[in-house]
Amino acid sequence: MDIVVRKYQADDYKVVDSLLWDTFHYHKGNVSDSRVYEFVGCIKDEVVGYFNLMEENDIILNQKIYHVGWVCVDSNKRGMGIGRSMMEFAISFAKEHGGYRMELTSGNQRVAAHHLYLSLGFEKRDSSIFRKELV
Repeated sequence: MDIVVRKYQADDYKVVDSLLWDTFHYHKGNVSDSRVYEFVGCIKDEVVGYFNLMEENDIILNQKIYHVGWVCVDSNKRGMGIGRSMMEFAISFAKEHGGYRMELTSGNQRVAAHHLYLSLGFEKRDSSIFRKELV
């Protein structure tokens, strides 16, 4: 089965919104930011996955870092290598665009995703995420 990863297009909105809702219970926003690259994973032109990359500059190391966000795959298509294809694409994209490091966060309940990230060479950090809602 061929899995193609391509840039997100406006026509993908409804499917991606549904994927994000099913996985994270959030709806897709339409904010444009030149530092964010959005991609979809497809099987035979059917969108079955989504993720984005945010390009950041570490001002201490003066290195480009990519943060992977909102990785999700259609729940009926999991286990078919879609997430792996999307993450391999993300790693290649970041390398080709001068990335020094790639980071992501993943909820504790996403055990299968953690196995995928570890198998791709990501290391689990001994850290905690702190968040404060400002609204």
